Amino acid sequence: EELSGYKYNEGADITRAMRIVADHIKAATFIIGDPRGITPSNTDQGYVVRRLIRRALRYGRQLNITTAAWISEIAEIVINEYQDIYPELKDNKIFIIENLNKEEEKFSRTLEKGLQEFNKLSSGNIDGISAFNLYQSYGFPLEITEELAAEKGLEVDKDGFADVVVGAPNATS
Repeated sequence: EELSGYKYNEGADITRAMRIVADHIKAATFIIGDPRGITPSNTDQGYVVRRLIRRALRYGRQLNITTAAWISEIAEIVINEYQDIYPELKDNKIFIIENLNKEEEKFSRTLEKGLQEFNKLSSGNIDGISAFNLYQSYGFPLEITEELAAEKGLEVDKDGFADVVVGAPNATS
């Protein structure tokens, strides 16, 4: 509420966005804070962490949160709330905050450009190649493209996206 200026029950969209932000940042904080030190990446568990953070960032933007490093502010609350039960959160606090900040900075740079590109496409349903280009060029997981499309009453060709991914080396040629 403090970061966005909205109240939790101000409307269904606001409440949903706040829940997504809180739940996704909480999950990412726990995963990064795990003794195995899973960090955001393009593969395996790291990809799940990256998707959680990026989806939280996207909904944070929808809530008009523009403060730099705002994800780590929420993560610090999570760490403080759970550190007595999960001491690894306190032990790995610096590691958690650094990784969240890096991913926030990385995705925030491309988010605006990606949204502009998406808006150019939104005159009709989103084909697989366009969805793949949003993923490849702007780091938009398919789920973010689907959510953006649904908000505009559009659909994404998931099968076409999957076909392009399988043939990814030649996808943009």
